[in-house]
Amino acid sequence: MEHNNVSAGYRVTVIGAVLNLALAIIKFIAGIMGHSTALIADAIHSLSDLATDLVVYMSLKISSQKPDEKHPYGHGRAETIGSAVIGAAVLFVGIGVAWTVFQKASGGELHVTGLIAIAGAAVSIVVKEALFQYTRKIGEKLRSESIIANAWHHRSDAVSSLAAFVGITGAYMGYTMLDPLAAIIVGIMIAGVGWKILWEAVQNLMDRGVSREELERIEEIITSDRWVVNYHELKTRKVGKDTFVDVHIQVSPRISVSEAHNIAESVRQKLRRNIDHVADALVHIDAEDDLEGRHYQLTRQEMEEAVKKVISEFPGVTIDGDMVLHFLLLRVCVDVTIAFDREVSGDEADAIANAITEKLLEHKKISEVTVRQKLGSRVEKIAGGS
Repeated sequence: MEHNNVSAGYRVTVIGAVLNLALAIIKFIAGIMGHSTALIADAIHSLSDLATDLVVYMSLKISSQKPDEKHPYGHGRAETIGSAVIGAAVLFVGIGVAWTVFQKASGGELHVTGLIAIAGAAVSIVVKEALFQYTRKIGEKLRSESIIANAWHHRSDAVSSLAAFVGITGAYMGYTMLDPLAAIIVGIMIAGVGWKILWEAVQNLMDRGVSREELERIEEIITSDRWVVNYHELKTRKVGKDTFVDVHIQVSPRISVSEAHNIAESVRQKLRRNIDHVADALVHIDAEDDLEGRHYQLTRQEMEEAVKKVISEFPGVTIDGDMVLHFLLLRVCVDVTIAFDREVSGDEADAIANAITEKLLEHKKISEVTVRQKLGSRVEKIAGGS
């Protein structure tokens, strides 16, 4: 599928290049024979399209490469860079055309244009508008920044040909000033399109996020998972045709790490399946709302040592298995199972468990304690406090 997409991108670019070359030749000849500076300026615009077609072709070739060690997020930025180059080229061509024609018009180089110039402009309008529609359709289908930018370059050529057509027709009717005036307008319009393309590309190079509508769709998918309690710090960034998502999701604080991971992976897969331009998502798991950036200033090792110290005060009592710690809202909850190296009665086991619970709750960082008693081969009794 990816290969077919790239092939479609190459095909529309090559078709555009062939038509641009043909139009440039036709408009140059018609402009010279018809004494039209506006059509000659429009021919220069078509030649600039050839250069941008080459940029599009190269950016497609680079962006289609798979991620590698040096480019783990892929090569999608090549599309954005290509779009920026296209915008800059169109901008400078437009400025150059407008300035050159202005100088010539100021020098009194005015001519009555011929019918061949009018025909050349008319052919350009039809061909370039058709090429714009075709190229934009392919660009949107492939989500290719450079192809879409090139499509708008074709549209700018169609509009500039329309301006040239009006000016040439006016000059043909005897209003000779209209031809260079149209050429200057063509140059300004070309520059305007170039600036728009360049600005959009620069915004994407600065890791611009998706639109408000797309963001709402992402939020809808995240919250559709019933196990997601809340979410925050949702961020998106565009890399070529792809979008990458970062989000923190809040889950129930007492579930296992593996279950929390499964919820996060479920959210990630839903985003990738339901939004075709989301290439990947980084889903961070939170057990609480940590928007304030809480940090507990203590480690598991410190807490384990505190618990072991308390239990060591009770002869013949040991910790069975791993203790479970919950760090919640600046509180630490301890869940530990104790075993006895001798036979004890139920009442004695309860008394020891309750004493351990009280001692642990004296710790300034511990706010909740669960002590499970292992009697024989099973955990039979539980003592707790908070």
